[in-house]
Amino acid sequence: MSNAFYLKYRPQTLEQLIGQETVKKTILSSFQNNKLSHAYLFVGPRGSGKTSTARILAKMVNCEKSTVYGLPSTAKQAEVGSRKSEDITIPCNKCKTCISITDGSNMDLIEIDAASNRGIDDIRSLREKIKLAPTASKKKVYIIDEVHMLTTEAFNALLKTLEEPPSHVLFILATTEGAKIPQTILSRVQKLDFKLATQGELLEALERIVKAETIDIDKEALTFLAKRADGSFRDGVKLLDQIAAMGEKITTKSLEQNLKSGEFQNILNLIKDFNDSALALLNINRQLESGIDAKALTLSLMDIFRNLLLIKNGVGEALVSPNFTSDKYQDLIKASGNFTNQKITSNLDILQKALEKLKFASIPQLPLELAVVEMCSLEQTIDDRKLKVVVEDSKIENREEINIPSSIVKDLSSTIYPPPSSSDSSDISKLKEKWTFVLETIRPFNFSLEALLRSINITECTQNKVLIEVPYSFHQRILEAPKNRDLLESIISDILGRNMGILVSLGNRPVRADDIANIEVAEDDEIIRAAAEIFNSDTVN
Repeated sequence: MSNAFYLKYRPQTLEQLIGQETVKKTILSSFQNNKLSHAYLFVGPRGSGKTSTARILAKMVNCEKSTVYGLPSTAKQAEVGSRKSEDITIPCNKCKTCISITDGSNMDLIEIDAASNRGIDDIRSLREKIKLAPTASKKKVYIIDEVHMLTTEAFNALLKTLEEPPSHVLFILATTEGAKIPQTILSRVQKLDFKLATQGELLEALERIVKAETIDIDKEALTFLAKRADGSFRDGVKLLDQIAAMGEKITTKSLEQNLKSGEFQNILNLIKDFNDSALALLNINRQLESGIDAKALTLSLMDIFRNLLLIKNGVGEALVSPNFTSDKYQDLIKASGNFTNQKITSNLDILQKALEKLKFASIPQLPLELAVVEMCSLEQTIDDRKLKVVVEDSKIENREEINIPSSIVKDLSSTIYPPPSSSDSSDISKLKEKWTFVLETIRPFNFSLEALLRSINITECTQNKVLIEVPYSFHQRILEAPKNRDLLESIISDILGRNMGILVSLGNRPVRADDIANIEVAEDDEIIRAAAEIFNSDTVN
């Protein structure tokens, strides 16, 4: 057997399995009452004990001490009389069958990696083999790991097997992605949910190994390892194995020097740097130099922003919390306070485009770097616009109500709103001169968009953004549609000779005398008044 800690100290009985009390209680009760299901689905995060539990269950149904399959333990004790209780522990881990399952030589325990055997031919082959009786055990046990990776056709083939399984077969499906399992499969298996380990459970598991291996480690350092394990028993044990190989006293300081920051913390640090593009770019390149793939880093950023979006919209407890430890979930809640929904959705859109460009990039990290610069620019633009509102509001008489001293307001005004540079003015002038060309270019692709663009106003032009003001909210929604925005951005970029994006804001539409007259006429119209009543409106405007 390998000397690796995570294999050497893998739980061999339900009693040795730390945590997962609900799972253990369900399996033990079903076993004792001879009511085990023919198929189980274990769902939970990586390193939470799914495969270990599956192997323990395989031993329980095949242990040679279990002479009567599923007989309640109380009856067994009456049956064996004065024998010690440990002699009838199931699994015993002493008989030939238990030992062969532990060392991986048992012919009736078949473990399948669905990520590598995901096709319909693989499942058809499995269906043919399960017809054969067990070689030496009572039951053939199939453990299919990462079952969510199976193709649709393979799932359909597996479904037929689960509907009418041979009596000598037990299926245990395991996955980290329970939402990807078809409902037809879920209805034919017993689903057991595994949870992330708590810090206390991780400490208990690590302390057992420390005691058995006589490892010299500080209590604080062990707590540090438990936090770094992110709720995964396997990761925690691997970290302990890695650091114990150094052969010296383990302290928190030595751990910090030898273990790099976790991916989660690196991503959080990165999004904190979004107010400074230079810091953000340096952060990205440090992570890329450490061996992280640009695509993986982009996906990790998208995953964090998705979680922030869910938290901002009130579904964090249901959809985010189960996937993180309590400490990390609190970190995400804190980080979500630095973003609005608009910022998060804009950043996700930018990252999605970068992900698509990564496939064709000659410089692998370039699309991600450009995306980060754009996100940093977006952060700065939005923050500047907020400051602009503060400065303008501070011009009212009750200046003390917004807690900005007059001297600071003057400085803010000159800092945020310096006179337009000649380049900004010339860019706006150039766009206005070429606007007819813009309309004519867009017309063949989208006639409605061309008509909408006749009523917009270009208010500002920065190095990489054009700020456009529209009179109506539906104009804003149309312009912000990805297809329309991409088309307009490409044309503007061609005119100005550099990559440009657009930001759309809602302006105040001036009320004209004709509009007021039209409203007064409408109010006198019986048909329009009736329509207003139908739609619960006092006036039609």
